Amino acid sequence: MDLNYKTNLIFPTPIHQFDVNGFDEIQNELIDYAYNLKEKEPEGASISNRGGWQSLGFEIDNRDDKLHDFLFNCLNGFPCIKQSVDFIIFAWININKSGDYNVKHVHPTNDLSGVIWIKAPKNSGEIVFEAPYLFQAFKELKSYNDEFRNSCNVDQNYYFPPNEGTMLVFPSHLPHQVEENKSNEDRISVSFNIRLINNDDP
Repeated sequence: MDLNYKTNLIFPTPIHQFDVNGFDEIQNELIDYAYNLKEKEPEGASISNRGGWQSLGFEIDNRDDKLHDFLFNCLNGFPCIKQSVDFIIFAWININKSGDYNVKHVHPTNDLSGVIWIKAPKNSGEIVFEAPYLFQAFKELKSYNDEFRNSCNVDQNYYFPPNEGTMLVFPSHLPHQVEENKSNEDRISVSFNIRLINNDDP
């Protein structure tokens, strides 16, 4: 029997990717900013990081501050969000040295989360997203052939390599982890959570 076959992909998980123009002009200042903050907060925080250093969190606004100004301007032009929606942005800096990584986690009580890589040597660890329905659909995902899995991004995990000046924004409920830094240099990133305030709501 002949079948007219097609696959309908519904309910996609959007992962927004930005390449920041002119990043190389500010990169060294942001690297210095990260190391200066580490000197001020040597203890840092320990959440999903295993090894490495994570700063205490701070709210991003449009104050006269190099990192705040940079992130505020990047996210203020988010192209797919309505102009009537305001952001509350909460950020922190990560410095992973060789051997450091982040275990699987989500960002509860937030709407969107993201990361921008400030320094990303080769082999410094990819960010790995896990299918949010993995537990319910494990047998189904394992049953698809390679052609279908690859063409439709139907798999257990999806990998994004770190690139300096690239920003990812994704749903906060999406499980993710960061692979081990296998380079001999520090990997520096800024992560953030976004809470959305829709001013159209009554």
